[in-house]
Amino acid sequence: MPKFAKKTIIPVIAITIILIITFLETSHNDSLYRTSTQVFDSLSHLSFTSPENPNNQEKQPQQNKNKNKNKNKKHSVSSGSSSLLLGSKDELTEINEVKMDPCTVQNPISKGFIDLRGLSALGNENKPISWNAKGYDSGKNYTISVCSNPFKKHHDEATEIQDKLNQTLIGAYYIDALTNKYVSIGEYSTEPKFRGRKLTLTYENGSYCNSYDVNTGLRLRKSTILTFTCDREMSAKASVSYIGSSNDCTYFFEVKSHHACPTAAKANNLAAVWIFLFIFLAALFVYLSGGLLYRHMKGSRKTSSKV
Repeated sequence: MPKFAKKTIIPVIAITIILIITFLETSHNDSLYRTSTQVFDSLSHLSFTSPENPNNQEKQPQQNKNKNKNKNKKHSVSSGSSSLLLGSKDELTEINEVKMDPCTVQNPISKGFIDLRGLSALGNENKPISWNAKGYDSGKNYTISVCSNPFKKHHDEATEIQDKLNQTLIGAYYIDALTNKYVSIGEYSTEPKFRGRKLTLTYENGSYCNSYDVNTGLRLRKSTILTFTCDREMSAKASVSYIGSSNDCTYFFEVKSHHACPTAAKANNLAAVWIFLFIFLAALFVYLSGGLLYRHMKGSRKTSSKV
């Protein structure tokens, strides 16, 4: 065997084994990994019982047999119900472990993936994107941002923001005609939610309203509810319409956009890179081992022919 092959074959085998282990550890979501773990779990929970002596079984009375049968039935039912409960708990934990990216959501009914980051600063290199809506019955002009802050420049919270709120957390606002201050109608949120079949995004903890809570007596804060509608035929990114308000404290808007339509979730490109590296190293290992085997067979033939 050549010296170069002797020096390289052991490192190549070691690197290949390490990469295979790393690939399996990083691909927990693959069906192969799930199947293998299920097989190992089932094997680890198997219990084997030795067969009973038939002579002893014949000696037992019929009543004891019936009691044992009833006990076995109860045990099987209880074990089956416990396994179902454990299975449901495992499924719930798997669902809870899945965390969505900011400003994205999955439809619980159709399982469609919706990405609203194209309407937000999150999909615009953190540059603010704002949308204007005219409140025809209220006479106010509203400025709204999706999952982000609409301000493009800094504003003094003491003199320009009503109630001295943190201007970096504001998600929607209007300008008061009397005080000429920015009135927050809610802090922005990055967690859209489905309420039935409607996709909504709720902003809360805005400026103070002129109404109070009946139960606590505390002054209420302004809030905003955005409802998103899928529109694939729009040429613009989005269209925001003012729907109405409740007691000048809660505001409702409709956002039509093709970004509100379900799409496929973005795949993880890192998995493809690992697969490519794994195939490349496997091919390299086969090539080197095949060459060594061929040279070894060729050398053995020469020695046998000389003999």
